[in-house]
Amino acid sequence: MTLPDVGADVLPKHYEGDLSSFSPDFVQGRLDEVVDKIESRYGPIVEARLASNKLKARLYEAIVCRLATRVYRNPEGYRSETEGSYQYNLSAAVASGTLWFTDEDITDLTGVSPKGTPTVGTVTVGQHRIGWV
Repeated sequence: MTLPDVGADVLPKHYEGDLSSFSPDFVQGRLDEVVDKIESRYGPIVEARLASNKLKARLYEAIVCRLATRVYRNPEGYRSETEGSYQYNLSAAVASGTLWFTDEDITDLTGVSPKGTPTVGTVTVGQHRIGWV
């Protein structure tokens, strides 16, 4: 089994921006790249979760769109801009068009947090020696 493709026709459900400045091939190419990355990194886990309905098809589509639209939202890769004596800073990763997975994306896809079990509380345990109070 391979992961289902996500077509550009579902993007309006998950993206509020204007895609007319991008070619249809670019838009679909990014969606395909996301599916391929998910398959190469988490394929068997995601396939099993989709098959068991633990990962809903709608959520899978939303995650694929979420990842791809990070590039559509900021294709120039701006990190910050200033208006007076105009300046700007670019994020190298974003400007390069790199797709990245947030911890939330990974948790949604795999059902497991990449940071392990969430911390509910903390406790400090000091060294204990017999006879010490």
